[in-house]
Amino acid sequence: MSLTQIAFLLFAAIAAGGLTMAAIIAAGKSPPSFMGPGHGIGGLVACGLLFYANLQGGDATPEHAWWALIVFTSGLAGGLLLFRVLFKGATPLILIAGHGSVAALGLYLLYPLTGF
Repeated sequence: MSLTQIAFLLFAAIAAGGLTMAAIIAAGKSPPSFMGPGHGIGGLVACGLLFYANLQGGDATPEHAWWALIVFTSGLAGGLLLFRVLFKGATPLILIAGHGSVAALGLYLLYPLTGF
């Protein structure tokens, strides 16, 4: 299994955790305290892994892989800014949906490169 495939699966698992948190918040409850930091740290690790995988490919790394990294890093920075700095308490669902849409775009860009 390639590093790009592992990064994709890690991003997909992190997205599933994000969907779970969004569902909990939409239900009017508060997610467990470990889920938010775990989601963010997992995203950071996955971004680092994708960066490393892109560097290993050298000039043969497809442009989509670099765009996926840019999108995921933007989602990571946006999530940190929105959910840890600006909206610590009640987070508007529209911002959660926007954050998830950025992640979905990153998965869309990365998927063709995995060969699944």
